[in-house]
Amino acid sequence: MNAFITVAGGEFEYEVNRSKFIAICRRVCTDAQANEILCELRKKYRDSTHICYAYVSGESSRSSDDGEPSGTAGAPIAECIRSADLNQTLVAVVRYFGGIKLGTGGLVRAYTSAANGAIAVSEKIEVADCGIIKCSFDYPVWKRIEKRSIQSLYKTVRLEYNKTVDVTYAVFDEKSAAEELLTLTNGKCELSYCGIERVERNKQE
Repeated sequence: MNAFITVAGGEFEYEVNRSKFIAICRRVCTDAQANEILCELRKKYRDSTHICYAYVSGESSRSSDDGEPSGTAGAPIAECIRSADLNQTLVAVVRYFGGIKLGTGGLVRAYTSAANGAIAVSEKIEVADCGIIKCSFDYPVWKRIEKRSIQSLYKTVRLEYNKTVDVTYAVFDEKSAAEELLTLTNGKCELSYCGIERVERNKQE
């Protein structure tokens, strides 16, 4: 099962020597989405001194120092994303210069602290390519198994109460999940396989 971690989004403010850093963490899947978010930030913070950023999405990555000394902003932000093992993630750091120069080392530390802060407060989302199984249970069978754990289960995608209880499961392995469900119900469930889908769940689930 292919899986990666991304973010739902978060913001963090950091101040050092009167310079204010506002770090914004967002999920992005494409260059176009990243550009759209950056455009919005430039409008919102049009009076800022710099808006530096980095993002990683699949094989694509990009970063910018936006006028800060080379290597002091974009690269440290990108390293924060990689160190957190995130994908499809953009971190932009808005700086308001406070009148005191921080030096190259100080800038690296400041952008790193701001980026790590935004990542830390962001809710994490796990995204995985899962097998999808649809199951139908008679109500007495469902009542007997509904609280039983399924080892191969990634997430319950849908639960519907119709003439039968119809449940759509995202699973790690379709064959193992089917065997578990048939064992739990003594063969009293109808299964259908629906292929592979990309499924998301909160990292805490």
